[in-house]
Amino acid sequence: MIEKILSDSEKEILEWMWEEDKEYSYKDIAVQFGENSEKGWKKQTLSTFLTRMEQKGVISVRCEGEERFKKRRYFRAALNRQQYERERARHLLDSYFDGSLSQFMAALNGGEKLSREEADELRQFLEDM
Repeated sequence: MIEKILSDSEKEILEWMWEEDKEYSYKDIAVQFGENSEKGWKKQTLSTFLTRMEQKGVISVRCEGEERFKKRRYFRAALNRQQYERERARHLLDSYFDGSLSQFMAALNGGEKLSREEADELRQFLEDM
């Protein structure tokens, strides 16, 4: 489960990783987001984002090499977009609506009564699940 909400920058990195289902070296990521890129993030900033993303469970990290500071690190998205969206939706439901889908739906609809078409659409969705 996703521990915390991602910052916009962390989400941008994750979305970039989703473009190809592969492992990325730190150098790959630095080329895309580092000081010489359009983003211009410093090495420390980029490393902080990646560390936080690992702690939040959205990326996995594999290290090669023996020495602590000479290890090569490789990063991969730990979940795909659909899994991430499902986790975020569950987090929203649990955090703000005590896990209650009916409370969420009432808030989403602004407390207004559903139209017949909306109710039919929702009913069909639930039957298809």
